Amino acid sequence: SLWSGTIIAKGGDGGAGIGGGRNGSGEKLYFYSGKIEAKGGETGSGIGGSFKGRGRDIYIYGGDISATGGTAGAGIGGGCWTSEQDMDGDTAAYNINIYGGKIYACGGYNGAGIGGGQYVPARDITITGGEVKASSENVGAGIGGGYAGDGRNIKITGGKVTASSKSDGAGIGGGNSGDGENITISG
Repeated sequence: SLWSGTIIAKGGDGGAGIGGGRNGSGEKLYFYSGKIEAKGGETGSGIGGSFKGRGRDIYIYGGDISATGGTAGAGIGGGCWTSEQDMDGDTAAYNINIYGGKIYACGGYNGAGIGGGQYVPARDITITGGEVKASSENVGAGIGGGYAGDGRNIKITGGKVTASSKSDGAGIGGGNSGDGENITISG
């Protein structure tokens, strides 16, 4: 948990900026305030999973957060996998919750801004407040699945949200070759 202060964290080649080291998961991560700059290694997420590591149970209540994924990782969420993962399995990026704060999340070439890394689907993403800018550098969704990953059960009820994909992913939903399902935007 982070309550205040300034943190600059950069993952090694397969690691997340904050979360799992290579082949490790990043889960039960809580952010309350402070200034955070987190950059994933080559195949890791900025905040969340590493190379072949899941990213889940991430809670952001406030703070000024910049999270950038490595080439194939999400800004916030899952790291990179080398084969397609199951939406209902334990390796999907899921249960990512943003309640407030100023959030900038940028996925690498194949990763979502918020959600899945390469070949990683994402589900159960909730944003109720804050200022959120989420983007993919290429084929991931802004919010949702990474390359070849679906985005499901995405709910936005408040805040100011900007979501974009530079190339073939959805702004909100699936990455390139991925579907978007059960997306609710209100407020």
